[in-house]
Amino acid sequence: MVAARQENLHTQVAVEENMMTQTKREPFNAGDFSSRKLMELVSGDRDGNRLTLDQEALDAVVSELASRRHYLRELRDRGLLAPRAS
Repeated sequence: MVAARQENLHTQVAVEENMMTQTKREPFNAGDFSSRKLMELVSGDRDGNRLTLDQEALDAVVSELASRRHYLRELRDRGLLAPRAS
């Protein structure tokens, strides 16, 4: 009986640990962030100081900032936005 309880406990702990290590990833929505935070993501990604954005997330950030018309010069300077037509 004690052995069965211990086995049950070990199984329960293993299941809980497995659940804790599996992280749920919410879909990235650039519109949920302020322009400043979006630019921090871009800056950190390019400098290697922060977690790396995948290409899809980076494109979403650049698109969101461009649609807001914020940080355009900085995005161009980083080569993330096409230069302005003269």
